[in-house]
Amino acid sequence: MCFSREFCSSLVIFQIEIEMFGRHLAVLGAVCLCVVLAAPRQEPEVLPPSTFAEPENWEYRLSTHINPINYNITLRPYLLENDKARFTFDGEVFIEIEPESTTRLVSLHSKNLTYTKSEYWPKPAIGGAAANPTQLTIGPHNLQTDIRNLTTASDLVAKQRYILHFVYTGTMDDDMHGFYRSYYVNDNNETKWLGSTQFQTHHARRAFPSFDEPQFKATFDVNLIRPRTYNTVSNTRLISSTPMENGEYFLDVYKTTPKMSTYLLAFIISEFSIRKDESFGVLARPEFYPQTQYSFNVGRKILAEMSTYLDLNYYTLGNDKMDMAAIPDFSAGAMENWGLLTYRERSLLVDETATTLSSRQSIAAVVAHEQAHMWFGDLVTCKWWSYTWLNEGFARYFQYFGTAMVETEWSMDLQFVVDQIQSVMGMDSTNATNPMSDENTFTPAHLSRMFNSISYNKGATFIRMIEHAMGSDNFKKSLREYLVKNQYESSVPEYLLNAWLANWPADRFKADATKIFTSFTTQVGYPLINAELSADGKSVRFTQKRFLLKQGDGADPNLVYTVPITYTTSLEKNFNDTKPKLVLAPNAPATVTLPSAATWVLANIQETGYYRVNYTESNWNEIHKALVSTNWGGIHELNRAQVVDDLLNLARAGHINYELTLKVLEYLETEINYIPWTSAFNGFNYLAIRLGTDTAHFSTYIRQLTNKAYNQLGFEESTLNTALEIYLRTKVLSWSCRYGNIDCINRAKSYFKSLYTVPKNIRSVVYCVSLREGGATEFDALYAKFKTEKVATEETLLQNSFGCVKQQALIERVFNLVLSNEIRRQDKSSVLSTLYTENNENVSPVFKLVTAHVDALATAMGGYSSVATVVSNLAARFTEQSQLDDLKKFNADNSAKFGSSASTLRAAEKTVQENLDWAETRLGTFRTYLARRNGSATLSGLSLLTLLLVALVTLLR
Repeated sequence: MCFSREFCSSLVIFQIEIEMFGRHLAVLGAVCLCVVLAAPRQEPEVLPPSTFAEPENWEYRLSTHINPINYNITLRPYLLENDKARFTFDGEVFIEIEPESTTRLVSLHSKNLTYTKSEYWPKPAIGGAAANPTQLTIGPHNLQTDIRNLTTASDLVAKQRYILHFVYTGTMDDDMHGFYRSYYVNDNNETKWLGSTQFQTHHARRAFPSFDEPQFKATFDVNLIRPRTYNTVSNTRLISSTPMENGEYFLDVYKTTPKMSTYLLAFIISEFSIRKDESFGVLARPEFYPQTQYSFNVGRKILAEMSTYLDLNYYTLGNDKMDMAAIPDFSAGAMENWGLLTYRERSLLVDETATTLSSRQSIAAVVAHEQAHMWFGDLVTCKWWSYTWLNEGFARYFQYFGTAMVETEWSMDLQFVVDQIQSVMGMDSTNATNPMSDENTFTPAHLSRMFNSISYNKGATFIRMIEHAMGSDNFKKSLREYLVKNQYESSVPEYLLNAWLANWPADRFKADATKIFTSFTTQVGYPLINAELSADGKSVRFTQKRFLLKQGDGADPNLVYTVPITYTTSLEKNFNDTKPKLVLAPNAPATVTLPSAATWVLANIQETGYYRVNYTESNWNEIHKALVSTNWGGIHELNRAQVVDDLLNLARAGHINYELTLKVLEYLETEINYIPWTSAFNGFNYLAIRLGTDTAHFSTYIRQLTNKAYNQLGFEESTLNTALEIYLRTKVLSWSCRYGNIDCINRAKSYFKSLYTVPKNIRSVVYCVSLREGGATEFDALYAKFKTEKVATEETLLQNSFGCVKQQALIERVFNLVLSNEIRRQDKSSVLSTLYTENNENVSPVFKLVTAHVDALATAMGGYSSVATVVSNLAARFTEQSQLDDLKKFNADNSAKFGSSASTLRAAEKTVQENLDWAETRLGTFRTYLARRNGSATLSGLSLLTLLLVALVTLLR
């Protein structure tokens, strides 16, 4: 292929056209490239002014009057120290297009590219006349929408094929988007640079001009020019590697990709090592090669299991290889590029002696997530980001259930409930949410919003609800039909619904299926189901209303849903039957008659439905009696977790009082299972934040509730422990130590004395407790370990423990680490967040540091929008009026520099005021309960009077 600033000759052009769209240009390119790459760069095209008014939303979208067929791309990055244009790249692309209608306008995406050639010609027939290039007229380039408008000299005739040809240069920035640069320091203390890609959602346009929307699928031919000591990898197999420039460079040519979206293209130029067999490989920096074994093993197994489950073998879909690569700097957790999955190092690499079981699970789960995308996202792709959940909902679903196909001892199906369902319910019960299918999606900010917990968690939760509603076998069959029918094309929710309907049995409420689908995908939120057991215990009346955590925040309280309902009673206690017993229609209460009198009803079996449930006070009391009886009354652990989560959120929202909630939750003193305790800790975390530094009684409460679990689990791990017991140990130790268990604190500090031999699964507790209770000596020891650490997961654990410090000097030291290059940009937000989440006392000191160094922090984190998020997260933990006053002053003085992110700062003010109001009306009852439960006879008369007055005010409100 001819990579040039000039055409070599019309003959070469003709040869390119013949071979480019049939197969790669293997031998031809080397001759031309060697000559032309040595030539000086041409002057870039002079572009017309690009001053535009603020675009309308629709202007961010391309017209659909032209379809791309194939891209043939050649890139040469400059990464070597002696490269004059270091951290730039040369690019050349031939784009085969086909107009849907006759036109002269060509609109495509381009960002931060400088062009030296823009031309076109009709695609020559095989054996036909040579191509005759014609210059494209350069029109306006909107730098906000990234749309570059070009005009042809004559009509592009509908259904005829044409070639667009561009030669250009671009920059390899360090912001982890587009074709960017990354680095690592090897064992010889040498800095090694590499080039990698991250194109989702709209960054392919930074590497080559493109129709950069998911619906514009095409095939891709990739050619990469690399220095001799480097290697390359792309989506497909390498088919040739040709030396050039006296063997100092090589031209690597790759097999044509399947038909796919631009955001799925990927390539890496590096000195990585690879562990591989004939079709599967894992790449990482050479020093990390030993850490690739687990992901290599589990990746092959999960891919095979997914292929079997879907009855579509991955290797038959058009790409006969799969690679996974660990990138030192990577903005996302991982990325589903077809055949070349990319990950953060900590999300792919496992060291058997240092990586915790929790991190190992996370790595397997992320691998399953990305591999699921090969079918849901790559083979069949959401037509536009309005329907991101069609990609991410399924990937998140198989992140758990695909992992469970291979790692069968981890109870991934149980973890799904507390990790996904319960976590998204908080966001989805406020005005900050959005519908799963959101037609109001146009700008980059809109696109970023769609990659939130609604598309991921709620999408997966909804998919799981449908599986239980229609039956697992029917569900599996429908997925295969959906994939086969829409393969290599884009999809909209209707296509998925049709596949489900085709396999939905009539006796499982098929008549309501469309309404169920529509009410949960096009509306925000979810319902609160009231299950009212009659006084005689012989019937249950079901009603619904939308569940909202806050009243008056602008959310629509009148939304109603079509809801598949499951339930059981004290009569049968059947927690295994997740088939719906009725469908609750909007604004239509339903009453069911029971065969005999029951003492309690419990709805939403195994939390397979996306809703909360409230009962009468007597029903709650009967549930409490069951929970404190032998074996928790036979109530399934998922439903115990559901009871805990619903109670804490119902009380938070004011649907029931905290007295009732906390009375039922007293059963936790007997609980020894991970799933219910995770729900409890998640709910208690909100209360702990609202208490601020006033946690004396709360500390006693936590120590009492966790006493049995603490004594049973202890610090020492047994080979008989299940995965969930290992995870519960970490949580119980963390909470128990944090809230003053002296035995816990002393034992953690004792382990820290032998820092390099701390058992891996309790390291997070030992590190954090020792920093919280210690000082500079402990911090220096942990910092020294961090500086020499060679295991990615351990390095992450160490740096995320830094925030456990409490002394002002150490708080400032950690903050300065965040400002420095010692913490990679991708990790700065998580390290900084631990500085104020691990100790309530640190909130105000950290806020002062952030506001005093706002410009430096914006530089370190990559922009003011990231700082706005930090300020918002800090403000969410404010508990005093003076803190709100400080926030308002900061916003007034600094909003201008935050641009559009100033709205995040304004929203933070509203959040703080809402939290202060909530504490005034509801926190008093919680404090009173804690004081009374702790037998606080030592309370002074004044303190007791104060508590009584607070409780009285709460009741009057």
